[in-house]
Amino acid sequence: MKIGIITNHADRTLESDLQTWAIHKTLDAYGTAPYMIHYHPWNGSNADETVEKKGIFRKKSEVTHKIQQPSSFINTHVNLLGNDETIKELMDEHFGMDAYISVLDREYNAYGMENEAYLLKFAEKNAKKIAYGWNLNGEQAKEDFSGFEVLTVQREGANTFGKEVPIVNDPLLWIKQSDIEEIKDKIPKEQPYLFVDVQRSDNDVESFANKSAKKHDLQLKVIGKERNDVTYYLAVASQADRIITDSMIGVLVATLYEKPFVYLETDKEKKRVRNFIKDMKFSYHIQEDWTGEPVEKKFSVHEKKGVLNRRMVALRVQSLKDLEETLGITKNEVMVECPVPIKRGECYGCYACQEICPEHCIEMVVDKEGFRYPRVDSRKCTNCGKCEAVCIRLKDNNQIKEESYPVIYAGKNKNMDVRMKSTSGGIFPELCKEMIEKENGAVVGVRYDKKMRVISDIADTMEEAEKFYGAKYAKSDMEGIFPQVKRLVTSGKKVLYSGLPCECAGLRSYLGEDYENLIIQEIVCHSAASPKVFDKYMKHLSTALKSPVVNFVCKDKRDGWGFMDYKVCVQTDDGQERVFIGRRNNYIRAYNNSYLARPS
Repeated sequence: MKIGIITNHADRTLESDLQTWAIHKTLDAYGTAPYMIHYHPWNGSNADETVEKKGIFRKKSEVTHKIQQPSSFINTHVNLLGNDETIKELMDEHFGMDAYISVLDREYNAYGMENEAYLLKFAEKNAKKIAYGWNLNGEQAKEDFSGFEVLTVQREGANTFGKEVPIVNDPLLWIKQSDIEEIKDKIPKEQPYLFVDVQRSDNDVESFANKSAKKHDLQLKVIGKERNDVTYYLAVASQADRIITDSMIGVLVATLYEKPFVYLETDKEKKRVRNFIKDMKFSYHIQEDWTGEPVEKKFSVHEKKGVLNRRMVALRVQSLKDLEETLGITKNEVMVECPVPIKRGECYGCYACQEICPEHCIEMVVDKEGFRYPRVDSRKCTNCGKCEAVCIRLKDNNQIKEESYPVIYAGKNKNMDVRMKSTSGGIFPELCKEMIEKENGAVVGVRYDKKMRVISDIADTMEEAEKFYGAKYAKSDMEGIFPQVKRLVTSGKKVLYSGLPCECAGLRSYLGEDYENLIIQEIVCHSAASPKVFDKYMKHLSTALKSPVVNFVCKDKRDGWGFMDYKVCVQTDDGQERVFIGRRNNYIRAYNNSYLARPS
C-alpha cells in the first residue's frame, strides 16, 4: 500500500521533525510504502533564527520571513514526494497513492489557505482519505471533513461532530528508546549534568535551574538554538542525570530513560503534554511554581524500575492498535525488528537468526500472545547480513530428490504398551532407543520442565528421552539448542533431531551443510500453539485441582484413539490423576480449532 502523508514536516522544529519521523518509520515498519508530501508553504517564519543570550536563557530572537524547507534530519530519514510551495502547485500533482493521511496536531483553522492541503483536496478521487489525530473545533470543521473515509481526533476534538469519533494518542508515543539510540549523535559524556529544555524566558526559571544543579553538584547544560537539531538534542537529553523541561519531547525522553525530571507548566494550553502526563500517572512531576526551592519529590521517580516502561508500552500498543484500525492493517504486517526484511506474519520463530548472529545482538522476544520474534540491538549490530542469509522464509528449502527416493514410510510399533503411551504409532521411542543404546548418540526432543513450561532439550539416556514421548500442544522454547547440536555433530557424535518442520528447516539453515551423523525427523504438525496460553492453562488447572500440575497428556488412548474416544490426562503433585474427555477439553478444543496457532 502506497501512503501519502501530509503534516507540518517543514516547520523545522524538534517536535515536528520527530513526529514526522515517527509517522514515517512506523508506517514503513508495517510494510507500507510511506511518502511525505513535500508541501512547504510560507507561514511567516524563518528556517533559521538569530538568537541573543543573556545568562542561560534566550532573551531575544530575530525572525525573517522565508519559504519553509525541511531540516537535514527530515531529508535524511524520510521519503519526500513532490516539491510544492503553493496550493495550486499541489493541486496540479498526481501522486498516485492508495491512501492519504493528514496529520496536524495544532488547532485546526477552517479559513487558513494551507488547510486546502490538509483537507486533502489534491488527493485522487479513488484514494482513501484519512484524517488522523486532528485538533478540531467548530461547525466549519464538520463540513470540511465530511468527505473523509476515516476521521480520528485528539481528545479535545471528541465532541466536535455530535457523535462518537475515535480518539487516538500522540504519534510521538510510537518512538521507543531503541529508536532514539539508533539515530542520536554519539557524544561522550564528560561529567554529570542537569539538562534544561525550557522555552520560556524567565529569571525565576533560570534561578530554579541553577539551584537544582547546585543542590546535586551537577553541571548545567541548557539547550539553546541547537534545540531543533534532533540528533544532538536526543543525545544530550538521553545522557542527562536530571531534566527540567516544559516540552513534550523533554518529558518523553525522561520517561523512556526513567530520568528524574520536573515539568514546568509554563503554558497551561500545552494539553498534549498534560494528557501524556495524566496517562502515565505521574502528575507529581508537574511544577506549577518555580519561584522557591526545588523539591526532590517532584524530580524523583516514584514508581519501581520498569513500571513506567510497562505503562509506556501499554499506551504505545493501544496507539498502534488505533493506527491499525484506521488503515485497515494488522500487526502481522509489521516488519520484524531485525535486519531480516520479512513481516511478523512471515516469521516462523525458528531461532536461526538469533543463533547465527556473531555479535549476539539478536534476541527472541515474547509478544503479548506468547510467540517469539527477533529483536536486534542496533548498537551492537554490524550489518553483517548473516541473519538474512539464514532466514528460512527467504530461502528456497525445497529439496528435489531422485524419483526412486521414498516419499513416505508408514509404520507402527508392534509393542502395544509402547504404542498406548504414544500419541500416534509409537515409532519415536524406537528411534530414540536405536540412537542412544546402539549408536551411543543423543536425541533432541521436547519435554515439560519443573514449571510445566514446554522446552526443547537434549537427551543421551533413555530415562531422559522418555520425557520427550507424547505430543506437547505448545511451541517449545528452543533457546541455545542449535549451537548445542552443532557442537555435538562437529565432534562426531550421532544426533537424532525431532522437531516441527520450521524448526528443522531453521536447524538446516543454521548449520549450513549436511552431516551424515545427523538425522532430522520432521513432525507433521497441526500448528505451533501459544506457550503463553498453555502456561496460563496449567496455572488454571493447578488452582482448580488445588495441586501443581506435573504432567499433561494431550492424547490419552486408554479408551481408544478416535476423536470420540481419546482422553486428556492431568497428573498433579499430590499423586492424583484426573481424566477428561478430550473433545470437550477447552484447551484441546481451542488447539484443534487453530485459535492458539502462531500466525505464520
